[in-house]
Amino acid sequence: MEHEHDLIRQIIGGNTELFEKIVVKYQNLVYTVCLNIVGDSGEAENMAQETFLSAYSSLSGFRGDSFKSWICRIAVNKSIDYKRKRYIFEDYAELESVADIGNNVEELAERKERRHRLSGILNSLPEKYSAVIKSFYYDGLPVKEIANRMNKPERTVETRLYRAKKLVKERWGEDDG
Repeated sequence: MEHEHDLIRQIIGGNTELFEKIVVKYQNLVYTVCLNIVGDSGEAENMAQETFLSAYSSLSGFRGDSFKSWICRIAVNKSIDYKRKRYIFEDYAELESVADIGNNVEELAERKERRHRLSGILNSLPEKYSAVIKSFYYDGLPVKEIANRMNKPERTVETRLYRAKKLVKERWGEDDG
């Protein structure tokens, strides 16, 4: 394979088909990193795909000496973000029953309360933030798709998502005390 820095320059220069060489070279490594963090093969595949999409879209920002380290860092961050969002943001569509959680009525009540509390926090956010965070977590849309649907730049959607998450975390903490 060509020297990676030359390959990256060619991709940034418009020869986007060459990105496949990077995917082929690093796909097993990226998948393994994701799998070790998320613990689910299907979600690890999704995180690996998101890693490569993110790497591709930010390739012009690559300034490091080691592409391998850079792409692994993206994979780690994507996987950790996935774990965080699954911890805080529960899926509304999930059918809950006492049997689903081992006949533990107290746990069922706690899960419903957390979901209700989160719903209240999300509904209290300014619309521009709640729309983005709900689209991302509940609808499972990538930032690019949200940006297209809202007719906003991706960077704007990313900023709104970041601010929304920050507001949720702050309000979640305020409700504790």
